Amino acid sequence: MKQQTTWTLQSGSVWLVAGLSWQYLPLRGHRGMRLRAKEADATHWAELLTDDGRSQGTLLGTVALTDKTVMKRGRHSLVSLALTALPSLPAESYGVFALPSGQYWFVAVSNGMLSPFGDIVGDEHFIRTAVSNFLHISPPPTEGWTVFAPPGFFPGLQTEEKTLSALTGSKAGLRRARLHKTHNKQALWMWGAAAVAIVGGYLLVTAWQQHQEAARVAAAQSALLARQHQEGSIPADSLKPWAKHPRFPVMLSACSTVWKAAQISIAGWIFNNATCDADGKIALHYTLPSGGTVGDFAARLPVIYGPDIQPEFNIPGRADDAAFTLAVPLSAPSGPESLLPGNLQIQHLTSYAQRINAQLRISELDTNTQLSQGSVQNLPWRTFSFTFITDIPPDRLFAPTRFNSSGIRASRIMTALKDNRLEYTIEGLLYAN
Repeated sequence: MKQQTTWTLQSGSVWLVAGLSWQYLPLRGHRGMRLRAKEADATHWAELLTDDGRSQGTLLGTVALTDKTVMKRGRHSLVSLALTALPSLPAESYGVFALPSGQYWFVAVSNGMLSPFGDIVGDEHFIRTAVSNFLHISPPPTEGWTVFAPPGFFPGLQTEEKTLSALTGSKAGLRRARLHKTHNKQALWMWGAAAVAIVGGYLLVTAWQQHQEAARVAAAQSALLARQHQEGSIPADSLKPWAKHPRFPVMLSACSTVWKAAQISIAGWIFNNATCDADGKIALHYTLPSGGTVGDFAARLPVIYGPDIQPEFNIPGRADDAAFTLAVPLSAPSGPESLLPGNLQIQHLTSYAQRINAQLRISELDTNTQLSQGSVQNLPWRTFSFTFITDIPPDRLFAPTRFNSSGIRASRIMTALKDNRLEYTIEGLLYAN
């Protein structure tokens, strides 16, 4: 949901920006990051390359800035306060810093890397919740955390006091902390020039495509014959059910992008819950408080999402629930990944749930055979159904750097507002050797 709060501070020729929304992506590339920032409706973004020895990725921070003082052109440049402060923070630390108007800024570093659960701006209650979520998901370091906070903020906890100026005094991190514009006019001009070149070579490309089409038909026929020869022994990739559905982190990220962009309130109606399924649809429900009408909601919704999105109300009935459906871009993987042993994957998922105090239910399904071309095959995998309930955003919880989700597929993901907090329920299937 849109609950991001930002805070800016001018320091010489730069503006320091706090309150970016961070997420880990298992890929690299300036263009890819800009496209992800555009999908998140951000005006600016920053990146931090990561490498844990097993995989390389990018920590992407996005922010939507509307302050005209900050957005105006000139010699001033925008930088991330979190990335600027990173070189001045210990490798295992977190800190809370007082801001004007009674707000605070929370930043966290784990294994020497900026944590995606940090860089949060808010009041005292909001910040304490953010600190609690960070400590729940992050295993404690061997020598403990180094904690920075105003005197008395964490009673009974040994803390150090540090000023923001001490974090931003070094100029070494300013280049890495730079915020890039999501909409780059120079890039648009280059794309326009490229389009002209493509049109100019259209006739040559058409002739080449006709030649390639004949080659593709021959290759497809050869592949079909090869698959038919393999049918008698090992199940083909097309028979493996996890090859037909989007991978676990991909679906979590896609669904999260949609409901994070959803409005908390529409014409006075309050967000209640959302259900995202593997078919690429998400249904959002809003409830009616005192003083609103179905007419208000029906008139406001097309303004936000366009005339094609129309609400449905529980009429006949109490007329206090409004629902509408949005598309979620999902795609199947290029091929099925290798499965882990059943006991290992179940223990891995159970331990992860216990560590973050999540609710988990797992049961095995009796689906060890499959009909293929008129014959029954014994399948070399086991199938389990599971339900995972947590109050931690799942797109961060199951990032590829934190959890090996091989063979796990989500059938639907639900988020509901309970006691002013979001609760997430993931239902799906786990395939294992």
